[in-house]
Amino acid sequence: MVNKKKYKKPVKVYDKRKEQQAPVVPVAKILGSTGRTPIYILFGFAFLLYANSLFNQYALDDRMMITENSFTKQGFSGFGNILTNDSFVGFFGKQKNLVAGGRYRPLSHITFAIEYGLVGFSPFIGHLINILLYAFACLLIYKVLKMLFPPGKKPFYLTISFIATALFIAHPLHTEVVANIKGRDEILSLLGSFGALYFILRYTQNSKPLYLLWASLVFFLGLLSKENAITFIAIIPLTLYFFTKTDTKKIFISTSFLLVIGAVFIFIRTIVLGYLMTTVIDTELLNNPFLGADQAHKFATILFTWGKYLLLLLFPHPLTHDYYPKQIPIIGLSDIRAILPMLIYIIMIVYAFMRLAKKDIVAYCILFFGLSFSISSNLIFPIGTFMNDRFMFIPLLGFCIALAFVFAEKFSKWFGENNSKKAVIIVLGIILLGYSVKTISRNPVWHDDYTLFITDVKVSTNSAKCNVSAGGQTLELAEKEPDQVKKEKMIRDAIVFLNKGIKIHPTNTANLMLLGKAMIDLENYKRSREYYEAILKMSPGHKDALNNWLYCAQMSTKNKDYEEAITSYRKLIPYQPSNKELYVDLASVYENKDQIDSVLSIMNNLLIKDPKYFPALSKLGEVYGKHLNNIDRSIEYLMKAYVISPSDPSLLENLGVAYGIKKDYVKSIEFFNKVLAIKPDNAETYMNLAGSYFNLGNKQKAAECKTKATQLQKK
Repeated sequence: MVNKKKYKKPVKVYDKRKEQQAPVVPVAKILGSTGRTPIYILFGFAFLLYANSLFNQYALDDRMMITENSFTKQGFSGFGNILTNDSFVGFFGKQKNLVAGGRYRPLSHITFAIEYGLVGFSPFIGHLINILLYAFACLLIYKVLKMLFPPGKKPFYLTISFIATALFIAHPLHTEVVANIKGRDEILSLLGSFGALYFILRYTQNSKPLYLLWASLVFFLGLLSKENAITFIAIIPLTLYFFTKTDTKKIFISTSFLLVIGAVFIFIRTIVLGYLMTTVIDTELLNNPFLGADQAHKFATILFTWGKYLLLLLFPHPLTHDYYPKQIPIIGLSDIRAILPMLIYIIMIVYAFMRLAKKDIVAYCILFFGLSFSISSNLIFPIGTFMNDRFMFIPLLGFCIALAFVFAEKFSKWFGENNSKKAVIIVLGIILLGYSVKTISRNPVWHDDYTLFITDVKVSTNSAKCNVSAGGQTLELAEKEPDQVKKEKMIRDAIVFLNKGIKIHPTNTANLMLLGKAMIDLENYKRSREYYEAILKMSPGHKDALNNWLYCAQMSTKNKDYEEAITSYRKLIPYQPSNKELYVDLASVYENKDQIDSVLSIMNNLLIKDPKYFPALSKLGEVYGKHLNNIDRSIEYLMKAYVISPSDPSLLENLGVAYGIKKDYVKSIEFFNKVLAIKPDNAETYMNLAGSYFNLGNKQKAAECKTKATQLQKK
């Protein structure tokens, strides 16, 4: 039963007959009947606000959960892996425990796998589903709020339920959830949470156990979407206390069902992840933003972010997807940016508890906000980042209800009955127009990674991650740019972002890797090598840095910058002392500089460790023949190499040349023919073979080989 006195103790759930008796006002005439009209309006409003995101591509975490997730790309057959692993495993290939508590959100992940199984990668379908789910979620909110705040004789557009839902729909903070396909986990979590609240409200009306079963099912689905739904174990009984006359027994029964479902979910989650709760293992600043801060500074910084949330609720501009270090500064408790939010929240909490017994609407909104925000607040446990717009997705409804209460109930007292309707329409219209313009203009920012990063880096100027992302995306686009002048400009623009990022976070290896890549693109191999060297000093086994450093050394050799090549190899070898190929490459550089003693020293050292190391034997044979004119010694090493690898074309060629110099033309011809058996189109071998035949006195055969060589050279 519902209380009929005031909205502090609302009454029965919505009675349609009363609505039909409501006086028809001019606006209602235009809009039509009040039964389905608000539903059409709210659904259309939600859809139209986000319609311009339909043609966006994948962006941000879509890569982690969709386009580069191996489980998603298994389609329907990936369900088992999705249900039995941390949500990040499909991307990383293993459980990495990057953030406290891990991530187990299989339901949205399954929907991505279904999409892939049906239509492959289709961002249009992904965005369409998000918009439709968001619109339906908003209608569910409206339905529940109508049950909590019966409209009575008021026109629907002046009711708390309609105003709060309209504000919720339009608020620009939701763009991160709706316009980013990965944000579906938040929408599904809301559907599950409010679905549970709806069915429990129905249960309180007629005591049918079936509604408890439905509530349990949708609540479990909400938990499988995102863990934050667990806060509704507290929010639902709180709502029953505030807005119904439900007896304690029913509240206890309802809450017990939710607790059982919550316990089942936690049990499954613990089995899958292997732990109930874990602290952050990763010591990387970007995964643990409070790294190095003591408890006082951590708490002060958390308070600062809470203050920023309040500002964004009231005035959502500017928006950004990135609040990573050091966009949010670590501050102390004496900082006004911590003190002021702390005072505001203390006042809110005191007010909420003082007015709890009176079932004050604003008190409920404060408690709803606090409970739904608690999991993402960083106060209970670290969440891997300072803050994000998406963390306000459900908590924002508390703000919207409070604001709607002011419009629906306070304006009549402030402006009088005659003027209040006009005042509500004007003020609310201005707010909704401002929110809508911001939302519609924000949606295209989520078009793709490049657009998102390049736009938001102007807001998140002090975020290492955003600067790196902007630089990385610019480099990626530069690779596809055919115009060399434009390409070089894009590379240099990327370097500006990356240098800013490394200034903020000097030990960010991803940033250093990208700077190294940018220098490779500019053919500045020395500078590139220095970046990879810096990475390896922090992480000696960094495979990509080692490979790229080797590439720089090879390119320096190719460009005949032998001094840089020698320096590069000599500094690289200590990181891979057992990589014999590096020594061979270094020896080749010394050979190009005619520093034969260094070549001999390196190769002999290799043979001391491994007397049958083919490259060293082959190189020594080549050096003795080519540079030292010691053919016997050359053949000695080449034949040792031949025993190990009798089908190596280069070795066979060198043996043919060596025996030719020694005037053993029969042997020379034998080895040249072995080359041609492997590489029949080798013009150089035919030319060498012609010389051996000529010196042997077979001029006809020599002429044939020379003709063949000429023909091959013309191809």
